[in-house]
Amino acid sequence: MKHYRKLLRYLRPHWALLVWATVCMVASSLLKGVSLGMLVPLVDFILLNRALTVPEWVPGPVHAWANHFQSLPMDLRLHWLAGTVLILSLLKAVVFFYQSYLTDNVALLFLRDMRNALYTHYQRLSQDFFSGERTGDLVSRMTTDVSIIQNTLSEGLTNLIYQSAQVVVFGAIIFSIHWKMALGVLLLMPTIGYPIVQIGKALRKLGMTAQQRMGDLNSHLIETLQGIRIIKAFTAERKVQTRFALINQEYYKANIKTVKRREILASIIELMGMVGGLLVLEVGGRAVLHGEISPGTVIFFLAALLSLYEPIKKLSRLHSVNQQAIVAARRLVEILETEPSVKEAPHAVEAQPFSKSIEYRQVGFRYGKSNVAQERQILRGINLTVPAGEMVAIVGSSGAGKTTLVNLLLRFYDPTEGQILMDGIDTKTVSLHSLRGQIGLVTQDPFLFHDSIRANIAFGKPDASLDEIVKAARAANADEFIRGLPRGYDTAVGDLGSKLSGGERQRIAIARAILKNPPILILDEATSQLDSESERLVQQALERLLKGRTALVIAHRFSTIRAADRILVLDQGTIADSGTHDQLLLRSSLYKKLYELQVAFE
Repeated sequence: MKHYRKLLRYLRPHWALLVWATVCMVASSLLKGVSLGMLVPLVDFILLNRALTVPEWVPGPVHAWANHFQSLPMDLRLHWLAGTVLILSLLKAVVFFYQSYLTDNVALLFLRDMRNALYTHYQRLSQDFFSGERTGDLVSRMTTDVSIIQNTLSEGLTNLIYQSAQVVVFGAIIFSIHWKMALGVLLLMPTIGYPIVQIGKALRKLGMTAQQRMGDLNSHLIETLQGIRIIKAFTAERKVQTRFALINQEYYKANIKTVKRREILASIIELMGMVGGLLVLEVGGRAVLHGEISPGTVIFFLAALLSLYEPIKKLSRLHSVNQQAIVAARRLVEILETEPSVKEAPHAVEAQPFSKSIEYRQVGFRYGKSNVAQERQILRGINLTVPAGEMVAIVGSSGAGKTTLVNLLLRFYDPTEGQILMDGIDTKTVSLHSLRGQIGLVTQDPFLFHDSIRANIAFGKPDASLDEIVKAARAANADEFIRGLPRGYDTAVGDLGSKLSGGERQRIAIARAILKNPPILILDEATSQLDSESERLVQQALERLLKGRTALVIAHRFSTIRAADRILVLDQGTIADSGTHDQLLLRSSLYKKLYELQVAFE
């Protein structure tokens, strides 16, 4: 429940709407009680032509109205009563509309604010968080879990306030009419409370299971849709369908168990309501026969009792719904209270335009810091200085730490030992925005958003003009193929750039980096998966991009590496050697081996 309370802070900006909703709910409950009160004059004074008696405790205006009502002719009394009920019903309908509108509005505002907060927090979290989480589960928390809370608020605010107000109003009515009958009915309440508590505990566990299964469904769906080409190529459709059906069945089982328990609870309350009604008929009937109360009063009591059980049923349902909301709240708070491992310094300064050098001082990095037994050392004792304008190529076997080395410069991760300096200033002391703003990144598998080519090129510079975008595309050897597309620069690239070839995607990514115009460039195997023609075009674009920039280039193809001013050979997380291509061929057996393997495959 503490997690649920933490999320309620998102309701604070909307407290005024909540207050008005509460006023409407209380007014609606009172109007409903007064409307039911019309049963007494209808039965006693009109249908049975008995004298209308008003209890001493009711307000004076009601006594005055009753005396005036009794002085009217019989047909006029019926018209007055019908008119009064009609007016009360109209008022109740208006008030009920506003109570529903206001509570739904508050719940939807919460949904909006909660999703904004969660999405913003996702953007704050570090790369290691996303490496350890399933995308589908993160999506599930953003969609399913937040919606559960929103539905609970929408239904819960109405039920908690409105139904509670009705319990108070109709409880007061039945006690004012006949306290002995009311007390007898009240003694039935513990038989309802116990199953509510016990079933609620089971529903909380089932809610956790159901939401985990929904996360599994989302993860499987996202993974298989993204990998649809591989699935079809390996004729694995039946395998993934079977897996989806299994997860879907588990989700169904958790939900049907929840439905079963809710309906058992509703049936118990229904049974208790019937027992209470029989008690009223028995005791009330005897009281009428002995002249203690009028038939209209018994009917009013029975109607009020039935009206009392209905909100009790809804409040019991609210308890079961809340169990799911508690689970959803726990899953959301887990995310919101996760701190990024890479944090901006409290008084971070803006990085000055890069002009001198990048320096790694005794840099080490390991994964699994929380568990020493499972630590995995990736880098150790890295000392490296890259003067401004120098192109440094990084080579090494798979797992040598090449990508980790450049990721540390971007502060996707922070070193576990040592420090990285830019122009003599520790990168941890400058703002992440100003640091990353000076670095361009082109990866092996370029990521394009499901948007137009124009928007993808301008992603790092949203205010760029079309002329600037076209100029960047030309420099990336992309303008020609873009103009050949149906809508040119306004052509949508498809999900993850699926409508473009690998070489075309890569050139769009290079154009994006050119438009950003960063002083530092990181290329992470940017040509490793291209055919010869695409590689030639991309290589020309890269040469233009690299001109006059400081660059760290991870590459397997030695056509790229040869152009470097210096080559680093990484081996098991350390710099084994460095030098030019010719120097390393002579003195580095590892470099010579990598070179010969590459030549053999070309």
